[in-house]
Amino acid sequence: MSTDLPAAVDVLVVGGGPAGLSAATWLGRYQRSTLVVDSGQQRNLPADRAHGLLGRDPTTPQEFLAEARAGVEQYSEVVLHHGAVTALHRDEAGTFLATVDGAQVYAERVVLATGVRDRLPELAGLHDHYGTDVHHCPACDGYTARDRVVIVLGSGEQVPAYAAELLDWADTVRIVTDTTAPAFDEDQRAVLADHGAEVVDGVAEALVGAPGALVGVQLTTGELVEGDKVFFSYAHHPANHLARDLGCELDHEGGILVDGFQLTSVDGVYAAGDITAGLQLVPIAIGKGAAAGVACATSLRGHPTNGATPAPPTRRFTTR
Repeated sequence: MSTDLPAAVDVLVVGGGPAGLSAATWLGRYQRSTLVVDSGQQRNLPADRAHGLLGRDPTTPQEFLAEARAGVEQYSEVVLHHGAVTALHRDEAGTFLATVDGAQVYAERVVLATGVRDRLPELAGLHDHYGTDVHHCPACDGYTARDRVVIVLGSGEQVPAYAAELLDWADTVRIVTDTTAPAFDEDQRAVLADHGAEVVDGVAEALVGAPGALVGVQLTTGELVEGDKVFFSYAHHPANHLARDLGCELDHEGGILVDGFQLTSVDGVYAAGDITAGLQLVPIAIGKGAAAGVACATSLRGHPTNGATPAPPTRRFTTR
């Protein structure tokens, strides 16, 4: 990745995960000067494998990102930068000013692909097991739990439905409720019982067993809940502070609202990936990123762009 920052670009892409790199690929193909700023906090990095990617199933998150970056780097118009955008606003002329690692960068368009941050369970041994036999996404990793005994950790009204989804693969599903949070009501327990899911009241404290050979989860009471896979659902927090600063409209969960072209409520600002509503899967993030990249690129017709495209009829923006 480059350490040199351009003073001005057609498009600033914030986030270098599947959505951001997909958007950058298409911006490069449309010959729009693009800066991708990536802090390296992709949520699936702890996973041993990434699944469901057509033509490359499975791969590792690291291999996928390395190949994706190599693909983007073939486009000379795109600069990849490891760092952080700490501030972003739009001036009266409609140009965006970003603070990137203390430097100022101007852009005509912005693509936000900042993702979400998962709330992790407080479990001894989590770091060693996370991504191997502890997961957060049933759609992503449920297939690896087929015919297994799965323990579900979580709190909130979404947990019963989350646990029921895992019955598509698991032989047995055991939910460990967090008794420090509101417990499941009787209706929820009845539904889970109808599906054959077990409910254990208690607070999970530690993972028992070696990574890849999980035995179960120990509760604070010392009780062992047996299982060889763990899935958790507490909360995830959209990384939406830049969107808020720009005035983008958000949904009730803090995700960025977009139209069919991934355009937000703020003109010139696009969003893609897990920061937007819908299924949070790598293939879908790639598709949303492609849609954002193409829409963003074509919106620049007749606007400042590099010399390979027709000269725009309007003024070229300059750095201040």
